[in-house]
Amino acid sequence: MTERKKVTYKHLKKGQEIKGVEYENCSSSFIAYVKDINPAFVTVEKWNPGGTEEKINAEAMFLIEMMEEEIREKYNKKAGDIVRNIQNSMLYDEIGCHEMDNSWLYGDPWELAQKCAGKKLSILGHCRDITPKTAIFSGDVLDVGVCAEDERR
Repeated sequence: MTERKKVTYKHLKKGQEIKGVEYENCSSSFIAYVKDINPAFVTVEKWNPGGTEEKINAEAMFLIEMMEEEIREKYNKKAGDIVRNIQNSMLYDEIGCHEMDNSWLYGDPWELAQKCAGKKLSILGHCRDITPKTAIFSGDVLDVGVCAEDERR
């Protein structure tokens, strides 16, 4: 699980990896390592420690990876909703149209919550009244559908 957050220069530490900056309606993605910090600018080494130095205005917002604990805290309520809602058994007549875009459907409840938030989906329940499929590589029988609602429609 990865996700980025924006922080000011005051939250950076020497040696910390940053993933880019946002400043004055512009954003730039890159990997850099903090070399020095002061109220005027942050000196970074681009692409790897010891790389090309660049000074970035300290008024910029710096993009860093969120810690796993922060991600879990951010998505904790939605993860709880997923665990509760996926237990709802739904009949075939209740599930609506069928979608095969299920590559995001994996991981723990917090990973699912993060993916659902990104795709604007809400898990409603599950349905056993579907036509079973057989997985192409593993041969597993796929006989339970996860029912989700697209919040964009």
